[in-house]
Amino acid sequence: MVDPKVPGVARGRSLRRRVLFTGAVTGVAGAAIAAEAAPASAAAGPLDWFDVKDFGAVGDDSHDDTAAIQAALDAATAAGGGTVYFPTGKYKVVPTASSPALSVGGNGIRLVGASSKASTLRKAANGILLRMSGTPSSGTSGSTHRRYCSIENLGFNGNGRTGLLLELYYNDNSYFRDVFMSSNNDLCIDAVEFWDSRFYNLVIESSGGTADSKTQPNVWLRNSSATSGWGYSADNVNQIHFVGCRFEAFGTGALWITRGTAATNNPNGIYLTDCKFETSAMRGGPHLKVDASCRHVYASNIYCYAGGFADGYSTAQNIIAWAGNSSALENVLIANGAPATVNSGVDLYSGPGSTAVLRNVVGAYATKPTGNHIYYESSSTGDFRVENCYGNIGGQAGGTIPTRHQPNPPLRLVAGPVSDASFTHTPVDGTLAVDSTNKRLYVRVGGVWRSTALS
Repeated sequence: MVDPKVPGVARGRSLRRRVLFTGAVTGVAGAAIAAEAAPASAAAGPLDWFDVKDFGAVGDDSHDDTAAIQAALDAATAAGGGTVYFPTGKYKVVPTASSPALSVGGNGIRLVGASSKASTLRKAANGILLRMSGTPSSGTSGSTHRRYCSIENLGFNGNGRTGLLLELYYNDNSYFRDVFMSSNNDLCIDAVEFWDSRFYNLVIESSGGTADSKTQPNVWLRNSSATSGWGYSADNVNQIHFVGCRFEAFGTGALWITRGTAATNNPNGIYLTDCKFETSAMRGGPHLKVDASCRHVYASNIYCYAGGFADGYSTAQNIIAWAGNSSALENVLIANGAPATVNSGVDLYSGPGSTAVLRNVVGAYATKPTGNHIYYESSSTGDFRVENCYGNIGGQAGGTIPTRHQPNPPLRLVAGPVSDASFTHTPVDGTLAVDSTNKRLYVRVGGVWRSTALS
């Protein structure tokens, strides 16, 4: 017999949980329930499905469901893992200044809703909504981490409050799919020493960077957190994937990957694919930031839109701050609207002995950048390989282009003297071309084409 509320879950298991957690049922009805429940539970083995409404949650957006949901999480922990299920509803939870509303206290815990819009946890006070964190350790084994947990088809609403929606300190092998976060007046996800995890179709709207003068993104991956004191072990944020994620209406940035306060650790192995960063509420800070401590960060098929400012703000910003070593930014479209929101499309840096690769990074600007499409930081000491990167209007490149470069793609052949007009978009200094008619080699230096005869 199937429970109509949860497809595929035996009714006997649900009834047995009600007997366990709401008290004994007596009389004929009780005997009937016991007769039905016992075989199903025995066949199923240990309980692994914990419906929060069986623990007293109401989900009416008014009743305080904090204790009931925590009881379900604790029961899953005591069972050695399992699924905590949130039927359709809005679940009011109340954090305090000293403790989160909810905490995942064990490994292998899966939080699942009916869908990311149908099942929502709503924060009713300032503070952390959900903590899914382990405990500090100076080792690198991850033995004290929170591990093998997931969140799927569930919504988090910050309700205009401050504090995190999700804390991921000392966490690894976690999985997040079809999660919708909104209306948080602070960071949404803070991840410190976070390993081997995946985000699929994470959506964050109207959140971050409006609580005070702090400049912070929706999601921050870092090796240490100055405010928490976490992240002082010898390991790093590494092997994190974002696939098909969307960040909208953020104030001071969408996704940042940085070292934090650790002195030597390096975030590495971060992959962003098919993601969108769009806002018309800019207050400061880049949409996407990868700092100089990072290694092996690869972003591909990225869309960034800077549509306008939040009230009271008007300073153009760099949209992507790209300083990762041995990293690549490819197939990116950066766009804006009528306001002059863009300073540089990409603020580019490369460290010693490393190559910064930009390929097919295009600016489709309605209003030209106040700076340039690509700005080369003067402190760069590495190499650059920039291919087919241009803005449709405004300056193409500025700053200090390093003297060392990776080899260029095959040289362009031009039938006649080479000039900027030989190219669809103004090339950067260092571009080479060959005048195939007059047999001369040209190089662009300081905005001027210089040539030498070929033998």
